[in-house]
Amino acid sequence: MSVRLATPLDAQAIGQIRVDAWRAAYRSFMPLDYLQTLDQAANLDELAERLSNPSPEFMVFVAEDQGDTAGFAIIGAPRYQTLALTVELWALNVSPAYWRRGLGKQLVEYAVAESCGLGFARIELWCINGNAPAEATYVACGFTSTGTERISSALTGHPLHEALYAKTL
Repeated sequence: MSVRLATPLDAQAIGQIRVDAWRAAYRSFMPLDYLQTLDQAANLDELAERLSNPSPEFMVFVAEDQGDTAGFAIIGAPRYQTLALTVELWALNVSPAYWRRGLGKQLVEYAVAESCGLGFARIELWCINGNAPAEATYVACGFTSTGTERISSALTGHPLHEALYAKTL
């Protein structure tokens, strides 16, 4: 498996992976009716446009297995108040067909290395409380819980209990 910077041609696969991963991973955290309404085609034009102009404000990395896109990670400017020289891991999604193969860890490690190369001193992420597989992946990659928690509905319209994890680069 290999990881690379995403291009506009990856937008459709990213949309499909997001929907598949969310429907499989978040059944315990989000209402089923919300998960069923997810649309892999939503915002693809905007995503393709953003993928054509990567910057430290928004970068997407995709993992491939023999030419198939299997997962993605997004880093970008933090969407909340935090320390200077900090980047946020906005998303980590792996197609359920590739779960438990170390692909999530590989994507996180790639995002961390790229963030370091871009001159960031810290990387942070919000993880849904109780999402044990995600928490284990982040801890295995050197992230630690900061003890900060929040309830946010900005992303889904439904309250999510999240914990902040961080790693010094």
